[in-house]
Amino acid sequence: MAISSLDHPSSAFRYALLTVKPIPFEEIIKVKGVKFRQKGIRYEPEKQFESYEDYVRFRYKQILSKMPLPESFSYEKLYDHFCEVAVKRFKEDKQLQEELEKKERSLLGFVDFIMRRFENKMTDYYMSEANRFMCSNLPFSFFTQTSMFINTYHKYLSLVRRIVRRYKIKSNMPGVRRRLEQHEKELASMKSVLSPLIDRMDSCCIELQSLKLYVSIWSADKPEEIDAPRFLDVKKLDQTYLTEYNLNYNREHMIIRRMIFQMSKEYDPEIFKKEVTSGNSTAVMLGKLLSSDLE
Repeated sequence: MAISSLDHPSSAFRYALLTVKPIPFEEIIKVKGVKFRQKGIRYEPEKQFESYEDYVRFRYKQILSKMPLPESFSYEKLYDHFCEVAVKRFKEDKQLQEELEKKERSLLGFVDFIMRRFENKMTDYYMSEANRFMCSNLPFSFFTQTSMFINTYHKYLSLVRRIVRRYKIKSNMPGVRRRLEQHEKELASMKSVLSPLIDRMDSCCIELQSLKLYVSIWSADKPEEIDAPRFLDVKKLDQTYLTEYNLNYNREHMIIRRMIFQMSKEYDPEIFKKEVTSGNSTAVMLGKLLSSDLE
């Protein structure tokens, strides 16, 4: 199971948290046959957002246009293939689409959904990296570096949740008009905090995806194998390009971890606390998975 932009939907956060505005609503609801008038705040897009397909095409063009490809591989076919797979997965992900619609009532509820789903898959993500290591001659350090992203993304989700939760608490004031004014003020403040964080995570995701795609494409014997090469062979990789992709990813990864660390001091000081006492949790997790596979 590869980690993709769908599994780490920073683009979904951009749509759900940064391009919305609060709108007051009033509706009649029935409770045990008795009608009640309900007032509150919902969220609507403040501007036309690009389609997911446009977003995917833009991102893969960013990645593949700078990547050297084997002579037997067509840029156009690879580009179309990756875009089609990503869009198909998104359309088939009914749960994510339903939650995107529900975000009209609760931004925090959407963040909770993304976080729960990620946490439920974390062991699968680590197992995927362990399996990739077992089917490669790349050094173990390569996989501890790429696997550390799983740890970082979890901290990122925890921080985003804390920021959105603070917004919800501060904007929860009585009276629709007063609440609307407070929502607008606090929502603008929340966006100003989240925007650079989401931008930086996007950059890290791009560099990680570029690194993984480079290794997969050049390890595949034929185009049909690019999604799951039988063996990740370091001998097939140009060391200059591999080093460049590694450096780019590690640089962005270090930047986003530092940003999360600095911001967590204000929003959630506990985010990094466990690492101080448990050491390199990523290496420990991969080591356990590899040991269990070998026994």
